[in-house]
Amino acid sequence: MTPILVTESMVKELGPVIAALMVSGRNASGIASELGSMRITDQIDAMRALGTNPMRKLVAPRIFATIIMLFFLTILSDAVGVGGGTVISVFLLGLDAHAYLHAAYQCLVHADIIQGLTKPIFFGFIISTIGCDFGMGATGGTQGVGRATTKAVVFSSVLIIMVDFLISRTMIAIFGS
Repeated sequence: MTPILVTESMVKELGPVIAALMVSGRNASGIASELGSMRITDQIDAMRALGTNPMRKLVAPRIFATIIMLFFLTILSDAVGVGGGTVISVFLLGLDAHAYLHAAYQCLVHADIIQGLTKPIFFGFIISTIGCDFGMGATGGTQGVGRATTKAVVFSSVLIIMVDFLISRTMIAIFGS
């Protein structure tokens, strides 16, 4: 049962959520602080005055990059989690490595993989849009940038947990278990 529990929990829940929370702490804060600094120093207004659309030049690339990279980071997180579960099971629990990996492979079905790889698309969108929104709306000098950065991380982290619940419930309704 150990390989089944580890593999399914990593692929369906833990891998996407842990990767998203780590990226949220790093990426949402980075986006919010960078765009907030640009907003405070009137660089975004200067872009608008020159006829450049800041949404197209500043926001869209960050959204696409976050979605794409979080997708691949989730795959890496799943692999490291299953590998870590294998190492712990073999060395601490004394299970056979070949039997463990065979059971882990056999328990996964397409619905599990689809559920695990759908979540990072939503999570990446959440992280980047919240970071961009708080960054573009920063006011009040450097203190405002700090507040926007903190709010972006907190809001995106809470929203990731809420959306994870909703996606999991939806996927259970579609695919069952």
